[in-house]
Amino acid sequence: MAAALQLQTHPCFHGTCQLSPPPRPSVSFPSSSRSFPSSRRSLSAHVKAAASSLSTTTLQEGIAEFYDESSGIWEDIWGDHMHHGYYEPGSDVSGSDHRAAQIRMVEESLRFAGISEDPANRPKRIVDVGCGIGGSSRYLARKYGAKCQGITLSPVQAGRANALANAQGLADQVCFEVADALNQPFPDDQFDLVWSMESGEHMPDKPKFVKELVRVAAPGGTIIVVTWCHRDLGPSEESLQPWEQKLLNRICDAYYLPEWCSTSDYVKLFQSLSLQDIKAGDWTENVAPFWPAVIRSALTWKGFTSLLRSGLKTIKGALVMPLMIEGFQKGVIKFAIIACRKPAE
Repeated sequence: MAAALQLQTHPCFHGTCQLSPPPRPSVSFPSSSRSFPSSRRSLSAHVKAAASSLSTTTLQEGIAEFYDESSGIWEDIWGDHMHHGYYEPGSDVSGSDHRAAQIRMVEESLRFAGISEDPANRPKRIVDVGCGIGGSSRYLARKYGAKCQGITLSPVQAGRANALANAQGLADQVCFEVADALNQPFPDDQFDLVWSMESGEHMPDKPKFVKELVRVAAPGGTIIVVTWCHRDLGPSEESLQPWEQKLLNRICDAYYLPEWCSTSDYVKLFQSLSLQDIKAGDWTENVAPFWPAVIRSALTWKGFTSLLRSGLKTIKGALVMPLMIEGFQKGVIKFAIIACRKPAE
């Protein structure tokens, strides 16, 4: 039985941050497929089936351990934005500044969602769901002069994010804590901008995840989800092809991912909750150069020696990076953005 989280008080603008890690067992995934069904099966039925085959608590402990172990090497090589970069299709990226591409990902996401640059209308309170070491939070806090709260399952990430905020003079604007995105520690109707940059793929219960994003959004607030999805299923398909499911399962085992869903599944979930101005985009082509660049960085002496020091989970994740490229190239994996607005009162 997992021990309860130990709470460590952190002085910030909204209360305490949970920073101390619980002991965690290792994770073993079942061999069954982790893809969402077509519309012929209900989302809720699929979620119940997934929940019966994989403990949410065990999964969350595995996610936390993975990021506790790997975040340091990522920051050392790639900086504090733990997500894909955004590249113009067909552009020459041989000498590209990939950290700049990660900033472009943030800016393009804001542009896609139509976030206002007008000081009177820009977001003032932001939540970063799956915040990593806080790169997006600090960037958004500076850009908008906003207060931002970030949550992660990783105590190492939360501690590092708070340390960076303090070092950069942002402790009065941003704060990070260990918390569950499926049970967020915030009241209803709190945030003008709900931001989820590449965390949705870790969520074992996608309907509950979406409901929580909507719950904490303020009336009139914007929700942005950038996430890995599988391809949309055709009208006659009940599920992905067996070879596609096998490929995704191998990635799931390395990156602690539960069931996948499609972009259209996300759109349907937001529609079911009466969100407005829902739109989705396929940015798969825009992130195509990213994984080859990550592999090249891992093959440098610095990357190789850092991997050896980081631990088995990080090494296992590095070994399946070519499968991410294969998934993108074969059209199985899609890099999606979904944006919408909560109705104003």
